[in-house]
Amino acid sequence: MTETKIRAAIIIPERFEEQLAAGEPVTVQTLLDGTFPLHTDIAKGYVIAINQAFTEERLIDHLRRSRGLTQEQASRLVHPVTVEVRYLYNEEVRNTWSMVPALVMFTLMLASPLLTALGVVREKETGSIYNIYSSTVSRAEFLTGKLLPYIVISMVNVCVLWLMAVGLFHVPFKGSFLFFFSASAVFLLCTTGIGLLISLLVQTQMAALIITMVVAMIPTILFSGLLVPVASLTRGARVQAHIYPAMYYTNIVRGSFLKGVGADVLWTDLEELMTFAAAMGALTYRLFTKRPKT
Repeated sequence: MTETKIRAAIIIPERFEEQLAAGEPVTVQTLLDGTFPLHTDIAKGYVIAINQAFTEERLIDHLRRSRGLTQEQASRLVHPVTVEVRYLYNEEVRNTWSMVPALVMFTLMLASPLLTALGVVREKETGSIYNIYSSTVSRAEFLTGKLLPYIVISMVNVCVLWLMAVGLFHVPFKGSFLFFFSASAVFLLCTTGIGLLISLLVQTQMAALIITMVVAMIPTILFSGLLVPVASLTRGARVQAHIYPAMYYTNIVRGSFLKGVGADVLWTDLEELMTFAAAMGALTYRLFTKRPKT
């Protein structure tokens, strides 16, 4: 196990079958490699399920022989209540159906602010931004002109990602495409706003690239529900998740694809995205000035 060639070892003691036949309790030791916690939890679940199934099988056999019952009668005594589990939304429990919609969010969260930040900072490095400083273009016109092209490009990305999810990965889409498309547009206002904010604060493309990757990637992976459900996070992490827009769009994407819900259920997430977009718009408008910093 030290060489990671095996993940679990079950140690069966001597006289195991003999003790079982005599009706004596037997202890079996299980050793698990805890290097990879996710694999360890899966292996632990298998071991528990195997032990439970074997114990029930032995108990049913004992009742059948001792009381002269049939296999079905003994099974009913062991299982007086039967729980039947049915999965909603993701009936086949496919990881692909859960991960692909979330990856749509991750792709947009990473690409949109990166395009926006680099596009604006490039003008600072080349000096073409001074044309804006000396023109009669207002702040609102400048910000709109900078955001609009990247929003259009990102909306094309939304359509491409939707087609890939449905056509390539065969993820069922049960919701309203109009609502999904509208919510995506609001989310892109949030992401491009983040990129524009970063571009206003830095002077080089390398700095914009690094800051955007850190700001966009790390919170998205940790606090959006992409890998770990938000409900399972610590209190501080949950607060950060609710501040960032990725969590709300993840709920919208998964709800639209798998649950078939729309604005009647997801209106709170859409409202939070709209609030974040409005806040980013107001902040960037406040920070942008047509006078170069000296």
